[in-house]
Parts: sequence; structure tokens; C-alpha cells
Amino acid sequence: MTTTHLEIWARMYEEQIRHVRHHESLRSMSTNISVVVSAAILGLAAAGATSEQQWILSLFLILLNVYGLMMSLKHYERSRLHHTVSAKYRDVISNGSEIDGHAINELRSQARRQHKDRRFMIRHVRAYWMWCGLHVLLALLGAALLIIQS
Repeated sequence: MTTTHLEIWARMYEEQIRHVRHHESLRSMSTNISVVVSAAILGLAAAGATSEQQWILSLFLILLNVYGLMMSLKHYERSRLHHTVSAKYRDVISNGSEIDGHAINELRSQARRQHKDRRFMIRHVRAYWMWCGLHVLLALLGAALLIIQS
């Protein structure tokens, strides 16, 4: 593979990685907005809102976090799409550019095995479950407030 071809593949790879980062940033921002608004809703509910107002606030808390959960899952899906495409580009780069007898993917696989061998307990917990769990917990809190008011 020529240097020019390698540069083209590298640029295509970088573009996909930029998309991955973009979707992760959007997911983070949308979750932050949901959490801030949820905190405000909970503050209003705790400040002694009437029963009717608390019912509306609780319902809004649920809807906001169901929407936040859907946004988080969608951005995760888009992030994974671009990550998958970038991995294919990385494969082409790796196959066409050994350095000192090492392919990029070979070194990456070794590093992953080394990381896995350290047996971090948290390694099995997926980050997207934690992002989604935050929305689920806040929606459940809204449901609990609805039940308490009944």
C-alpha cells in the first residue's frame, strides 16, 4: 500500500472516530440536561407544591427521563455504528502498514488481552448501562412520587 493510500484510509478512520466522539458528547450533554432539569423538578416537588402540581411534576420527571433514556440509547447506537466502520478502516490500515514487523491490530489485541488479564471487576459493567441506569432511576423516582401522591 502506498503512503498516499494509507493517508486516505487514515483520514477516513479519523473521520469515523470524530463521529464517535461527537455522539458520545451529545449523549453526555443530553444526559446532563436531563439530570439538571430532574433536579429542578425534584426541588420544586420538595418545596411544597400542591398535590396537583406534584402530580404534573412527577409525570414530567418520568417523561423527561424516558426521553433521555431513548436519546442516550440512540446516541450509543450511532456511536457504535461509527466505531464499527472505523474498525474496518483500521483493519485495512493494519494489514497494509506493518512497522518493525508489528501490525496495528496485533498490538491492539495484545494490549486488550493484557488489560483483560488484570481482572478488573468493573470491566464487565458496560458504560451505556450506567448512562441508561441514571435515566431509569430518575424515572422510577418520578413513578414513586406519583404512587406516594395517590
